[in-house]
Amino acid sequence: MEMRFEYIDNVLVAHLQMFLDQVGAENFKYVLVERMKPGEKIVLDLEKLVNIDNFGLDALLAVAQKALENESEIKLARVSSDMQIVLDITKVYRVFDIFSTVEEAVKSFQVGAEK
Repeated sequence: MEMRFEYIDNVLVAHLQMFLDQVGAENFKYVLVERMKPGEKIVLDLEKLVNIDNFGLDALLAVAQKALENESEIKLARVSSDMQIVLDITKVYRVFDIFSTVEEAVKSFQVGAEK
């Protein structure tokens, strides 16, 4: 499992390059929750996400729940067509705003702050 973090305009961007499966899901969840600060704005860059299974979906939902409890917000970016199908079938897409690029996802936080 590999995650690389960077801040872009005060938004934490997590670039995932991994299998989000039984092995990787727990580590993903632990690392992201430990990294999450109260009120944090987070973009998960899924361009290099290799695979996701039910453990990975559970981890995404657990991280989203922790973000809500933490008054943080998570958005997804660069979701592959295969991943989008999984999100659609499982209805997980209802939980996250999804953007074509990391830049669009980051910018959406600024647009939301202006309202």
